Amino acid sequence: MKSMIFGAAGILLSASAIPAFSADMAVAEPPVETPITEVAGVYDWGGFYVGVNTGYAWTGVDYSAGGASLVDRDLNGFALGGYAGYNFFNDGWVYGVEADIKRDFNDERFDAGAGTTLETETTWGGSVRARIGYAIDRTLIYGTGGYAFTHAKLNNVTTGASEGETLHGWTIGAGVEHAFTDNVAGRVEYRYSDYSKSDVFGAAGLDGDIDSHAIMVGVSMKF
Repeated sequence: MKSMIFGAAGILLSASAIPAFSADMAVAEPPVETPITEVAGVYDWGGFYVGVNTGYAWTGVDYSAGGASLVDRDLNGFALGGYAGYNFFNDGWVYGVEADIKRDFNDERFDAGAGTTLETETTWGGSVRARIGYAIDRTLIYGTGGYAFTHAKLNNVTTGASEGETLHGWTIGAGVEHAFTDNVAGRVEYRYSDYSKSDVFGAAGLDGDIDSHAIMVGVSMKF
């Protein structure tokens, strides 16, 4: 009987202690999620692109006859053209291939002596080049070089004789390109091109060694 009384008393004491113990317990707060800070991605220079460009070229022709240099003529003028290429992008490095074609506006007339007036010009040209550079996010600094060609023409205004020929050579240069949007980029590029000697000016009994310095500004669309 006594054991039953003591057992009941123990149960009552335990039941009365539960609310007090529960009151002393701290209410567990739900875990707070750490906010995720988004980091802007690095611009991807890889892919195919096409563009248009314009600029100015300083083209020189060294006329010679019988191996002796006679006179240098400058065929400076504006150029308008287009270009297309494909880039590969790997850990900041950009490398690829590019081709371009342009129309030159640089014709010039001069007195060749003996009552003869000549008109000379380069009418159109282009190149196929390799490109390699390093990108700092949306800004690319690159070098380029490869095969180049131009079509040179000489007209003897006095007699009406005319001669033209496509000259072949090499080109090398460098540029800076910036991606203004994910698809549109602009560039400034300098190139030196050397087309070597040709008998294209044979209508006047001359050889011509042609080279060119050009600065072109372009805008391209990447796909």
